Amino acid sequence: MQLGDCRFDRHAGVLTNELTGEAWHLPRAELQVLSLLLANSDKVVAKRVLGAGDDEHPPLSDSSVARAVFMLRSFLGPLHEHMIETVKGKGYRLRLDSGVPSSVHPADNALASGEPHGLGERIEAVLAWLFGKRHRWIKAWIGLIVMLLGALVSLQLFSSVSFERQPTEPYLRHSITLESGQKVMFISYAKSKTNNTSLLRLSEKMSQAFKRCESSPWKEVYMSLSHDKQVFNITMRGEKLGQSLVRNLKLTDYRQQKVFISEAWFKEVSLCE
Repeated sequence: MQLGDCRFDRHAGVLTNELTGEAWHLPRAELQVLSLLLANSDKVVAKRVLGAGDDEHPPLSDSSVARAVFMLRSFLGPLHEHMIETVKGKGYRLRLDSGVPSSVHPADNALASGEPHGLGERIEAVLAWLFGKRHRWIKAWIGLIVMLLGALVSLQLFSSVSFERQPTEPYLRHSITLESGQKVMFISYAKSKTNNTSLLRLSEKMSQAFKRCESSPWKEVYMSLSHDKQVFNITMRGEKLGQSLVRNLKLTDYRQQKVFISEAWFKEVSLCE
């Protein structure tokens, strides 16, 4: 039996595209639906008839019948998919003539184009397109593009994580020894290796202030200036009574001649305690 560009072998249950040579061994639902439509060509066949069961097979659901119709249309191709019509509220009809049907229900057009109107049918249509036999080259190219995009995104994320994990090298590191023999490390960070006079001056002030202490709970002092040189950030880490200590200080100075820290400030923060 000739159906557009395809030939159907009822006994073998095979639908063959004579243009491409592709042969499809029809599953039970598609074979039953196509056989009944052929047996009643140019007549409307209800869904319940197309999905009727027998002694060996249970009945097909309406969604299974709709999916079978969609798969058959998909294999027939865009030039001949109109041969299987949907008659609203009644069922389906197979037209063996080559003419385009005068009236096809919009819902049928949606099914034929891969856009079923029901949620279940939408899912089935997507799965049918993904795992069906048609458009294999298109699917292969889409799969390849998706894989390449995934690889690029993964590489970008890996590069970002790797970059973030790279430790930032300090601009300056020096230490002093207090009267008790305790060492305090001063670590300065800068975004540039030039024009850091203000940071160097502040680092020197901090070390001079600590030298007045016989001992201090603070062992490490981290310092940095904001890009506009208006914010001085200080983080102090140490230990007291067996417990780790962390203190963060942010000093802001919008004056032309920046000071940030003064004698009054040193007394207020109590670096020795």
